[in-house]
Amino acid sequence: MFRLVARGGRIISTTGSTSATTPIAQEQAALERIRVAVHSLVERETSQLATALASNGEGLNLTERDALVAHHEQRLQGLRTAQYGLLFGGVETDEGERFRIGRIGLTDPEDGSRLLVDWRAPVARPFYTATPLHREGLKVRRRVTSTDRTVTAVYDEPLRLEELEDDQSAGDAALMAALDRPRSQHMGDIVGTIQREQDAIIRGPLQGTLVVQGGPGTGKTAVALHRAAYLLYEHRNKLAKSVVLIVGPNNRFLDYISQVLPSLGEDSAVLVTPGTLVPGVVANAQDTAPAAAFKGALSIAAALKQAVRAYEVPSEGARMLRPAGLKPMRLDGQLLRRVRTRGRSGGVAHNKARPQFEKALLTEILRLEDAEHGESSMEDWERRADWAEDPAVQELFDELWPLLDPADVVRDLFADPKRFDAVFPRVEPGLRAALLRSREAELTTADVPLVDEVAELLGEDPRPGAARAARERMEEAVQLEYAAGVIDRVANTTMESPDVPVSIVTAQELAARQVAGDDRTPAERAMSDREWVYGHIIVDEAQEISPMLLRALIRRCPTRSMTLVGDANQYTATEAPFTWAGLLDPQVPRWSRTDLTVNYRTPGRIMSLATDVLRRVDPAAPEPSSAREGDHEPVVVRTAADKLGTATLQAAREALDAATGTVGVIAPRAAIWALAPLRAETAA
Repeated sequence: MFRLVARGGRIISTTGSTSATTPIAQEQAALERIRVAVHSLVERETSQLATALASNGEGLNLTERDALVAHHEQRLQGLRTAQYGLLFGGVETDEGERFRIGRIGLTDPEDGSRLLVDWRAPVARPFYTATPLHREGLKVRRRVTSTDRTVTAVYDEPLRLEELEDDQSAGDAALMAALDRPRSQHMGDIVGTIQREQDAIIRGPLQGTLVVQGGPGTGKTAVALHRAAYLLYEHRNKLAKSVVLIVGPNNRFLDYISQVLPSLGEDSAVLVTPGTLVPGVVANAQDTAPAAAFKGALSIAAALKQAVRAYEVPSEGARMLRPAGLKPMRLDGQLLRRVRTRGRSGGVAHNKARPQFEKALLTEILRLEDAEHGESSMEDWERRADWAEDPAVQELFDELWPLLDPADVVRDLFADPKRFDAVFPRVEPGLRAALLRSREAELTTADVPLVDEVAELLGEDPRPGAARAARERMEEAVQLEYAAGVIDRVANTTMESPDVPVSIVTAQELAARQVAGDDRTPAERAMSDREWVYGHIIVDEAQEISPMLLRALIRRCPTRSMTLVGDANQYTATEAPFTWAGLLDPQVPRWSRTDLTVNYRTPGRIMSLATDVLRRVDPAAPEPSSAREGDHEPVVVRTAADKLGTATLQAAREALDAATGTVGVIAPRAAIWALAPLRAETAA
C-alpha cells in the first residue's frame, strides 16, 4: 500500500516532495483512485435513482418504489458528503498487512479490492488507540491531510519502541497541524486526529448514561458527534430504526453539527434544541433566571397534574341540564362527584378518559330519567346514543371534561391568576409577577418540558373525528409538497457537485419537506412523533438542562442510554452551584463520568491567563492542560472606558490583517456595536 522511508524513525512528507516514490505521491495516487471509484459509484446510484423515479410503478407498488428511491438517495448523499477529507490515514500491522482508513468503507467496483476501511469499523480502532507501550498489533500508523482533492502532508509514526525518537512523535505533529489550521464558519471534525482519551469515549458502550465533563476547547462537542456516528455504525441494526436524538443549545449549534455528522457517514439522527423538543411547538422566548429555575424543578410535575385535574368537573355545584323538548334535570354535587371519580378511575390520561367520563355521566342521566318517568322500554345503548346527540348534553361534556391541548393548558396556567394561585399558593410576589403573563405571549424554552409533561397527562384526543381530521391535514400537506419533492429528487440526480444539502432532520426543515406516510425515514417519523422512543440521546451543554427537561428526555429514552456532554464550571442557568450528581441522581440511579483533560483549542499561553479566572469560579478544578503552547503571548491594552469601542475596532482590524482564519471578538455590547463598519467591510 505504501512504502515506509525512515528518517530518524519518522516520516513527514509535505507538498514540497513530488517524487513518485515519496509518501505524499503514493497517497495522492491512492486518493485519486479512491475518487475515481466514488465517482463511478455516484454515477451508478444516480442512474438507478433516475430509473426508480421514472418507473411509474411498473413492477412495483408506490411504497416499494418510494423505498427504493429513498435507498438510492441515501447512498448518493453518503457518497457525496464523505468526499471532503475522504482519506486520512493508514496502518501497517506486524504481519505486514496494510490498509487505508477513511470516512466510509469502500471497495473498488471494478475488481472488488478494498480501498478504504470505515473509521468506525473494529479493525480501524488501533489507528486511534495504539501507543508504543500498547501497540495492538500495529507497526506503523500513518496520518494523511488534504485540502479539496490534494494530499498536502503525510505523517508516519513508528510504534515499535526501538524505532522511536526522543522528540515529538509524528502523530503529535499531525495533531498540531490540524489544530493550527484556520477555522471556517462551520465546525470541523476530528476524525483524522482523534486521541486516545477521546476514542475511549467515542467507542464506549451504548448502554447506560455517560457524562463527558470537559472544559472549553477539550473537544467534547466534536467527541459527542463522533460518538453519535460511531454508535449509528456499530449498532446500526438497532439505531437505524430507533434513531439517535441530538439536543443542542440553539439553532446555530444545529447548523454547525449538520455540517459534521453527514461527513462522518451518518444521517439517522434527529437534531433539536430544548425549544423544539416537542413536535409542533417552537419556543423562542426566555424566562428570567428565577422563573426558568422554578419551571425546571421536578416539583412542578405534581403541580401540573393538579392543574389538569382542575379541568375535570371543575365545580361541585349543582348543574341544570336542559335537554331539547324535555324538562330540565338537576345534577347535584354528589352526582357530579361520582361522575368525576368514575372518569378518573384507572389512572387514564385526561383526554383518553373522556369516553369513560361521558359513559359515567350518561349513566347518571338515565338513572334520573328512570326516576322521573319509570323504566324505559328502549335498550340502554339506544338511550345513551340518543342522549349523547343532544346539544345540551354535548355542551355539558365540554364544560365538565373539556378536551385539552397541552400548550393551551400551560398558557392558561401562567395567564390566569386564579388558576396559578390554586396550583402555586405559596409563590413569593416577585417570582409570581415574573411568571404571570398574557395568554398571547410566546412560549418560553422553559415551558417546553411543561408542555411535554402536560401532553403525557392528557393523552391524545380519542374522538374518531379528530383523528380523521388530523389525517386529512397530513394528506393535504403531502399533496401540496409532493410536486416540489419530486422536482428536488430529479434535480439531485443531475448534480455533479458534492456540495449537496444534507438530510439531517431539524424542526425547521421537517415542515418544508415531503412527509408521505410510508416513505418517510425513521428520523422523519421520529421528528413528528412526541412518543417516539429513541435508541440513544446525546446532549451538548448538558449542564444547562433542567431536571424537567431531563425528565422529558428520559421519557424519550426510558433505558437512559444517554451521553451528556458539558462543563459544570460553565453552568449559567442560576447562581446556585451545579453538580452532575445534583442533576442526575434523582432520576438516573446509575451513571458514569469521564473527564477530557487536554485543551486542543486554546494555547497554553492563553490558558495560563484564563486559569486565574477558573480558580475564582472553582478553586478545586484541575488545571487545564493545553496540547500546544502557542506562538503568541496575550497582549493587554489599557484604554479609557469611553474609548473601549475605538480600541476594540482597532484591535480587530489588526487581528484581521494578521490572521488567515476567523477573528473572534468578545466584548461589551457597546464595543460590539463599534465593530459595525468593520463587519460591513468584511461582508462586502
